[in-house]
Amino acid sequence: MMKIFRYISFSTIMTLSLLSLSCKKKQIETVSITKEIPSNYSWYYFSEGTFKKTEKVQLAPRAVEKPWTEAVRISSCGLEEGNNYENPRGFACVNQYGMLLFQGDKINLYTDSEIFKGRTAENLVFANGIPVFSVYRSTFFNESKTEVQQTHPFLVQFNPQQKVFYTMINVENLGLEAKSEITDFIYDGQFWTCSIKSDGPEKVDFSYLTFQTKEDITLLTPYNADKMLFITESDVDSYRNTKKPIDFSKAPERLKNLLQSLPEKMDFSVSLQTVQSHSPRTYTRIKKISLDGEVLAAKAIISDTWIACLFEDGTIYINGALFEKNIMNKGKTMGIKLPRLPANFKYGDFVITGTSLYAAWEESSFYKTKRSGFISVNLEEILYQR
Repeated sequence: MMKIFRYISFSTIMTLSLLSLSCKKKQIETVSITKEIPSNYSWYYFSEGTFKKTEKVQLAPRAVEKPWTEAVRISSCGLEEGNNYENPRGFACVNQYGMLLFQGDKINLYTDSEIFKGRTAENLVFANGIPVFSVYRSTFFNESKTEVQQTHPFLVQFNPQQKVFYTMINVENLGLEAKSEITDFIYDGQFWTCSIKSDGPEKVDFSYLTFQTKEDITLLTPYNADKMLFITESDVDSYRNTKKPIDFSKAPERLKNLLQSLPEKMDFSVSLQTVQSHSPRTYTRIKKISLDGEVLAAKAIISDTWIACLFEDGTIYINGALFEKNIMNKGKTMGIKLPRLPANFKYGDFVITGTSLYAAWEESSFYKTKRSGFISVNLEEILYQR
């Protein structure tokens, strides 16, 4: 997890010209003219099937350490395009729980135990403007893996108007056996490339397939999906190619301009998602061989009017104009530091709806997670104060 050498309590970084990197500890050090910002943020943690407010992350109740596939945590986020009348809605897929819906300063959690209980929920994307995600059981960690599943869902949609979940495709619709689990997919806007894990009596087998639909995928159900899918066998090389990181030199110009002030010797990886779109693409800049083999990780969102990038230590770079707002900082990139997290905590995915930012946080170690939740931040005073 990244740590800041000199932490400024939730302050706006007005100048991004002087940045340096500590190569030994893989930390970002920001040296710039700063302006203090009032504490206009709130912490939330997950507990007992819902989210609760807390004054500090440290005060959230202790949680049992679990593999990330089984832990309650925000696994992925997505943002719709919105319209001219109301704030765009942000969505966060909460593993084992349900879906968080953010709109401006409003927060709601919608659950469905039949779909989420005992399953890993992740890979939130948009298909024809509707939030879609996958669910599966981790056959290695899940204690209920030997139970017979009455339903075996793979792709699920969340209907934002009705606030309910609908299974679109079951595992069996793809011609797979009941013992199979689709543990990952990549959606490029047309094709869905899937990785399949099947437990055999003596070994675990992996296979791959690609499918596309004859019509709007959000109209599919497990009862008609068999007739609406074009399925082709794939292979590990094709799957890996869809997941392969892209050199940062080929990233969209807006992302390169946003991060142009970062030190040239700084290695990083950015998962970039377009608003209301397909699976994110990962862009990496690796110019040296790191001693520990790690690079700094970040999440980024690009919309028509703004772009933002959040690193795990809470450093955000943002440029453009938020919903129904003027261009911030005369068109120059701004930097913000979210409140500092304790050791072994990190920030994750995020959304911005209106002038409200919501970012996931979690306490993690290697592949396991303990406490988790999210922070809400009012960006109005930070980005648009006079």
